[in-house]
Amino acid sequence: MQLSQDTLRILNAFAMRTRRSFYGIRQGSHRSQRRGHGVEFSDFRNYELGDNPRYIDWNLFARSDKLLVKRYLEEENVAIYIVIDGSRSLTHPSLRAKWDLATHVAAFASYIGLSSQDPVVISVLGGPHSQRFWGGRSFGPLSSFLRQATETLVSPDARELSLPEEARRAATRVSFPGICLVISDFLYPVEDVAATLAAFRARNMEVHAVQVLGETDVSLESSSGALTVSDSETAEVRGVALDSASSARYAELLEDHVRKVREHCLGCHIKFTSTTAAGSPVDEGIDTIRRMGLFV
Repeated sequence: MQLSQDTLRILNAFAMRTRRSFYGIRQGSHRSQRRGHGVEFSDFRNYELGDNPRYIDWNLFARSDKLLVKRYLEEENVAIYIVIDGSRSLTHPSLRAKWDLATHVAAFASYIGLSSQDPVVISVLGGPHSQRFWGGRSFGPLSSFLRQATETLVSPDARELSLPEEARRAATRVSFPGICLVISDFLYPVEDVAATLAAFRARNMEVHAVQVLGETDVSLESSSGALTVSDSETAEVRGVALDSASSARYAELLEDHVRKVREHCLGCHIKFTSTTAAGSPVDEGIDTIRRMGLFV
């Protein structure tokens, strides 16, 4: 995936902001749960034999006759896990716009993280899993991984896939708690959505959910005649009559489903962002990154 200079300029202005602190792997730019010798003061602890005398607060010792050592908040990196729904409702060729937007959001989030020396891992549910990428120079191999995943998964062939089970498998690859970005259309039962997200919450991750819908998901054109529709997941073909009343009913059901998914995320402290693949994946992807609240 080649990013234009304008796109890079926009992405370089973003920085990731986590809601809580994590233990990192290396020194980085995020507040860590670890206490040590950083820049921002945290608290005091009693002096112990072997502590560096430079960190004793001598002014406090003069007032209280107690040897106390200053502790500071260390700054470390934060692991980023990006999970992409690889089911047919995103990877069917007729729904390619949804997959393109999902991979652009994943690539943009990865670029921002890699620029801050945060490690990035990408898992496609029902598809390949990447290695851990480090540093800005890793964006090329990461783009190649996404391109290969696209070539492998975008196909009209039907296949069975249990997203909750795939999510549980992907979650076992988590080595360090951090940020988890789950990208899906979430157009499956709310119970399965909850189970999919719970697999990563159980690993002590800060989870962010991004819903990617297609234009045909959002709006169905009514027709006076019968239509033939195909289920993207099972390839089942049916004839339906889609009049204005049916279209309105579909819109109600979709709105109700999205509301339930949003409410579930809110109750689990998961930031939920919904977007529609209705234009350029670059423009839509950048807009999604802006609205997520994770990048500022």
